Amino acid sequence: MNRDTTLSMLGVPKAQRRQIDEQYPGGIVKFVEDSIDAVFSKIPLQDNYFWRVYITGSYTPNCCPEYLKPHNFEKLRDSGLDRLTIQTDSVEGFLRKHNGQISRFVLLDHMDWLSDHYFALLESEWQAIINRAAPNTRILWRSGGLRTEFIDNVTFRRNGKSVMLPELLTFQKDLANQLHQLDRVHTYGSFYIANLANES
Repeated sequence: MNRDTTLSMLGVPKAQRRQIDEQYPGGIVKFVEDSIDAVFSKIPLQDNYFWRVYITGSYTPNCCPEYLKPHNFEKLRDSGLDRLTIQTDSVEGFLRKHNGQISRFVLLDHMDWLSDHYFALLESEWQAIINRAAPNTRILWRSGGLRTEFIDNVTFRRNGKSVMLPELLTFQKDLANQLHQLDRVHTYGSFYIANLANES
């Protein structure tokens, strides 16, 4: 677990590993131990389809994503699947081509990957998000680390001025912490819900 190659094969980049080693008491090995302990002793397993598919390679009718359950699948298929479009692009690439506004962003953990050696791309992506953000935009992301301190250093242009990203974000820390405890994958150190301030 202490080798970068092993963690890379598990999808953990060096930047994420460093965050965990620096921020989590006991480092990466203790983090993995605590995560597995939480999954198998603190979080209900009967509906944990993430770990079920990791361990058995399959779902069951009662332990699967909600959209695969027959009633929900039919509802999804019959009520708007034609509005779904699939894009293969980066977040920034899509936003630069998109003409409308977007009010919800789910960034997962890819900012961890950019924060280390590609910080200019991280700032460029946030600029694209700000440019396409609708009023009352909400942004969710997660991180391998306990804190995403790199967010504090992101700057972008708004109304001709240089702005620090934290000036525009209002975090819903209590809700994010509550939901993070229920995370059935439980392999991330932190989870964030942030509202983006409207244009002034």
